[in-house]
Amino acid sequence: MWRVLCLLLLLASASWRDAVAATPRADIEAALALPEALRLALPAEVLDRRVDDAVRMQRLVDFMIGDDGLALRYQEQPTLGIAESFAQRRVNCLSFTMMFIAIARAAGLTAYAQASDDALAMRVLDDTLYRATHVNAGIQAAGERYTVDVGWQAILAGRAPQRISDARLVGSLHNNHAVERLLAGDHAGATRAIEAALALDATSATLWSNAGVLQWRAGQADAAERAYARALTLQRDHVGALSNMVALHRSRGMPRQAASYDRRLQRVQAIDPFSQFLIAQSLAASGSHREAIVHYRRAIRLLPDEPRFHRSLAEVYRQLGEPAAAARAGERASQLEAGQASRRGIRDAPAPGPG
Repeated sequence: MWRVLCLLLLLASASWRDAVAATPRADIEAALALPEALRLALPAEVLDRRVDDAVRMQRLVDFMIGDDGLALRYQEQPTLGIAESFAQRRVNCLSFTMMFIAIARAAGLTAYAQASDDALAMRVLDDTLYRATHVNAGIQAAGERYTVDVGWQAILAGRAPQRISDARLVGSLHNNHAVERLLAGDHAGATRAIEAALALDATSATLWSNAGVLQWRAGQADAAERAYARALTLQRDHVGALSNMVALHRSRGMPRQAASYDRRLQRVQAIDPFSQFLIAQSLAASGSHREAIVHYRRAIRLLPDEPRFHRSLAEVYRQLGEPAAAARAGERASQLEAGQASRRGIRDAPAPGPG
């Protein structure tokens, strides 16, 4: 059960070095700059400030995802910058958010980034589970606040997203680049990317936890421990840093320290629906289906409207030969999935062809 959780990351992997306190303004401006070709392609109805802001916001969304506009398609990786997303017509939640905000601001709309710290996107690569913070766009129009989100079908989200700074948004871009380069075997590139992220957002517990993972993989256990400790100073209940601390101390033959962090971790996991879900996934994979049901149900009590929880519960019931219970859980999952799909509005990119 713990083998997977102890390899938990949050959005990316990273380096331990101290980050500068100042925000590199030029980095933020470059990341949010609109390419001239995109600026020239913006429809007049989006730019016309005589039109109601809420109407212009909807027209901007239509322009970005409609076949008669940019026809953007969802693709989880790689995370592209605005210029690359425009050229390739491929976005994930982060690149879509960056492009939407940049265009909205160019049109005179009040737009900003939002993040759900307790959102969960999952990807398992090389026996490592990646847990990701979800980003979307917020906009103020006609006295109301709206959220524009491209990633509904890929993301589990708990509480409402909170507004974040441009520095944190661009830091997330570098953070995504770090994990992608690490997965490609480019340790030096991952290190440079995470240093750029920390230069923008040195108060992020997630980044420091990720920094420890990169150092750990490089065989620098002391540096990894310092990074995890920094993360826990910033956020005492950070699941990733606690999980990584447990794994680090166990690997170093330090059971007393591991047990201390493990107790903290279990207290946090007991009230975290995503941790309960991940524990259930691990138990189900090992064949412990009855135990998995306990944790799936606990996750559902904590976050009732997440379809993936219900879908996974249905699968466990099927494995146990309980079709009635499986049907009930599957029906609830389908209802919730239909609601999410209706809110997404953007299609997936086609799979790449051979070669």
